[in-house]
Amino acid sequence: MLQIKREMGCTPEDLVRWLPTALGDLFLHTRFEMDGKTLLQAVNPLMLITGISKPERTIALLKIPVLDLNLTFADSLTKSQCEEALNRFDLYTRRGGG
Repeated sequence: MLQIKREMGCTPEDLVRWLPTALGDLFLHTRFEMDGKTLLQAVNPLMLITGISKPERTIALLKIPVLDLNLTFADSLTKSQCEEALNRFDLYTRRGGG
Protein backbone atom coordinates (compact mmCIF):
# COMPACT_ATOMS: atom_id res chain seq x y z
CA MET A 1 0.00 0.00 0.00
CA LEU A 2 1.56 3.24 -1.19
CA GLN A 3 0.96 6.26 1.03
CA ILE A 4 1.87 9.84 0.09
CA LYS A 5 1.57 13.05 2.12
CA ARG A 6 0.79 16.43 0.61
CA GLU A 7 0.24 19.90 2.04
CA MET A 8 -2.06 21.96 -0.15
CA GLY A 9 -3.05 25.61 -0.21
CA CYS A 10 -6.75 25.23 -0.98
CA THR A 11 -10.08 24.62 0.70
CA PRO A 12 -11.77 21.21 0.83
CA GLU A 13 -14.42 22.60 -1.56
CA ASP A 14 -11.70 23.60 -4.05
CA LEU A 15 -10.22 20.12 -3.90
CA VAL A 16 -13.58 18.40 -4.42
CA ARG A 17 -14.12 20.59 -7.51
CA TRP A 18 -10.68 19.71 -8.91
CA LEU A 19 -10.75 15.95 -8.21
CA PRO A 20 -12.73 14.74 -11.26
CA THR A 21 -10.13 16.22 -13.61
CA ALA A 22 -7.16 15.61 -11.32
CA LEU A 23 -7.92 11.90 -10.93
CA GLY A 24 -9.46 10.99 -14.29
CA ASP A 25 -10.78 7.41 -14.30
CA LEU A 26 -9.64 6.93 -10.70
CA PHE A 27 -12.16 9.55 -9.49
CA LEU A 28 -15.06 7.06 -9.44
CA HIS A 29 -12.94 4.75 -7.26
CA THR A 30 -11.82 7.37 -4.73
CA ARG A 31 -12.95 8.02 -1.19
CA PHE A 32 -12.25 11.48 0.27
CA GLU A 33 -12.53 12.18 3.99
CA MET A 34 -11.80 15.63 5.36
CA ASP A 35 -11.87 16.61 9.04
CA GLY A 36 -13.72 13.38 9.86
CA LYS A 37 -16.44 13.90 7.21
CA THR A 38 -16.82 11.83 4.05
CA LEU A 39 -16.98 14.15 1.04
CA LEU A 40 -16.70 11.45 -1.66
CA GLN A 41 -17.60 7.83 -1.17
CA ALA A 42 -16.64 4.80 -3.23
CA VAL A 43 -17.26 1.13 -2.53
CA ASN A 44 -13.91 -0.67 -2.28
CA PRO A 45 -11.90 2.47 -3.18
CA LEU A 46 -8.63 2.21 -5.08
CA MET A 47 -7.55 5.53 -3.60
CA LEU A 48 -8.28 7.01 -0.19
CA ILE A 49 -7.64 10.68 0.49
CA THR A 50 -7.85 11.73 4.12
CA GLY A 51 -6.97 15.08 5.56
CA ILE A 52 -7.34 17.79 8.13
CA SER A 53 -7.70 21.53 7.79
CA LYS A 54 -4.88 23.48 9.37
CA PRO A 55 -4.76 27.16 10.35
CA GLU A 56 -4.56 29.62 7.47
CA ARG A 57 -1.22 31.07 6.52
CA THR A 58 -1.13 34.85 6.33
CA ILE A 59 1.29 36.80 4.16
CA ALA A 60 0.59 40.53 4.46
CA LEU A 61 -3.12 40.76 3.52
CA LEU A 62 -3.17 37.37 1.77
CA LYS A 63 -4.73 34.44 3.62
CA ILE A 64 -4.02 30.94 2.30
CA PRO A 65 -6.02 27.93 3.47
CA VAL A 66 -3.96 24.85 4.34
CA LEU A 67 -4.91 21.17 4.02
CA ASP A 68 -2.74 18.34 5.31
CA LEU A 69 -3.53 15.30 3.12
CA ASN A 70 -2.68 11.61 3.04
CA LEU A 71 -3.19 9.82 -0.27
CA THR A 72 -3.32 6.04 0.04
CA PHE A 73 -3.40 3.72 -2.97
CA ALA A 74 -4.82 0.19 -2.89
CA ASP A 75 -2.46 -2.79 -3.07
CA SER A 76 -4.19 -3.87 -6.29
CA LEU A 77 -2.62 -0.91 -8.13
CA THR A 78 0.88 -1.29 -9.55
CA LYS A 79 3.63 1.15 -8.65
CA SER A 80 3.40 2.51 -12.20
CA GLN A 81 -0.36 3.11 -11.89
CA CYS A 82 0.16 4.90 -8.57
CA GLU A 83 2.90 7.11 -10.01
CA GLU A 84 0.77 7.95 -13.04
CA ALA A 85 -2.21 8.88 -10.82
CA LEU A 86 0.00 10.94 -8.51
CA ASN A 87 1.63 12.79 -11.41
CA ARG A 88 -1.80 13.65 -12.82
CA PHE A 89 -3.05 14.73 -9.38
CA ASP A 90 -0.02 16.99 -8.89
CA LEU A 91 -0.34 18.46 -12.39
CA TYR A 92 -3.99 19.43 -11.92
CA THR A 93 -3.82 20.62 -8.30
CA ARG A 94 -0.68 22.73 -8.27
CA ARG A 95 -1.47 26.39 -8.63
CA GLY A 96 0.95 29.19 -9.28
CA GLY A 97 0.92 32.87 -9.91
CA GLY A 98 2.56 34.78 -12.65
